[in-house]
Amino acid sequence: MTSTADHKSSTNAAAFILLAGVSAIGTSIERDQSLMLGMAFCSAFFAYVWLCKFPPTQNQSLWLGLIARGLLFFHLPTLSDDIYRFLWDGYLLHTDLDPYLYTPELLISHEALPASIPTELYSRLNSPGYFTIYPPSNQLIFWLATWSDDWLTATNVIRGCLVGAELVSLFLLRKLLANFQLSRHLANWYWLNPLIILEFTGNIHFEGIVIAFLLLTIYFWQVHRPVLTGLALGLAAGTKLLPLIYLPALLFRTSRKSGILACGIAILVFIIVMAPMVSGAFIQSMSTSLELYVRKFEFNASLYFVLRSIGYWIKGYNIINTLGPALAALTAISIFTWAWQARTRPVPLVLLGSLTIYLLLATTVHPWYVLPLIPLGILSGLYYPIVWSAMVFVTYFGYSTSGFELSAIWVVVEYTVVFLYAGFELYSKYHAQDA
Repeated sequence: MTSTADHKSSTNAAAFILLAGVSAIGTSIERDQSLMLGMAFCSAFFAYVWLCKFPPTQNQSLWLGLIARGLLFFHLPTLSDDIYRFLWDGYLLHTDLDPYLYTPELLISHEALPASIPTELYSRLNSPGYFTIYPPSNQLIFWLATWSDDWLTATNVIRGCLVGAELVSLFLLRKLLANFQLSRHLANWYWLNPLIILEFTGNIHFEGIVIAFLLLTIYFWQVHRPVLTGLALGLAAGTKLLPLIYLPALLFRTSRKSGILACGIAILVFIIVMAPMVSGAFIQSMSTSLELYVRKFEFNASLYFVLRSIGYWIKGYNIINTLGPALAALTAISIFTWAWQARTRPVPLVLLGSLTIYLLLATTVHPWYVLPLIPLGILSGLYYPIVWSAMVFVTYFGYSTSGFELSAIWVVVEYTVVFLYAGFELYSKYHAQDA
């Protein structure tokens, strides 16, 4: 009896710490307060691990995750300013201006900004000189949200869409875990993860919707529905372009006809989703944005930073203009090779490997980029994505009152821990299977 009471008290304490940590980061602590951020996140993460190791009931876990997300509805995002570009694009659409044709900087410099859009919004944009990179499906959500002039209300409309998608993800993940003969409680590693809660509901990143479509892709493939598999993957790619990297994972399956059909449907759906705003100018602006991403942007990279340092030593300058495209080509070759070699492996594992390859070779790895690894890892029996979700939070320690500059030490610490854990886990799992 005492043991049961102690367990309940520990669970309640862990739940309170998780809620307090998430709420503090998402509503109170400024992103330049690194020490406070670190303390709050570590507390929340340790509580999360405890709740996953000693899980409450499924209903209790559901409500705990919902409450944690609900606490973030009372405040605009504190860790990311991407929301202001979402609102900018949405308000622009309400004035019948195409966000793909005009950079915010262009509208301001030519004094062409509609009076209905406050200039204060422009001052909060992080990349006003760049074209928007968000697909039409996202723009639809921005347009719906910005019927309200109140920024928090508009933000919460988008949050509602993301929480709805996450509920779908939780349901699908529990179902898939049961199908793979794994405990449904493992879904807590996704649902209660503090970084997932903060990045999706707090900072409003659309990987939360992508994950729902990816889990649908896996589910429909598992029940031998290639058309619906392609539909789900096409919608994932229409939300964020990155899921296009998963096409080889289906193309090379042993059931070749089903794989080809699923890929064909996915490409068709992707084209249809992108079609509403496609024009010569749209293609040009998206191409410009993607080229800038490959050739200019660099953040929290692993292999790229090593090669860039070698480039500085040999050439005396940053070689991203050549190294970025070269790594992009290497990424494509590596993903195709992996998909072919792993064609008999479970689909979640092939998707997990594809995204891991992409992230290790990328020039830019924001914290929310790693989050789709988590459900894929859970279904594959691999937990290095969860370790990565803890370590990648150190990238927020680069903010200060004067701007952003992340010490290389934090990047080294992050990837050292991730590589050591992943190496140990992969060796233990697959060496044991081969023995």
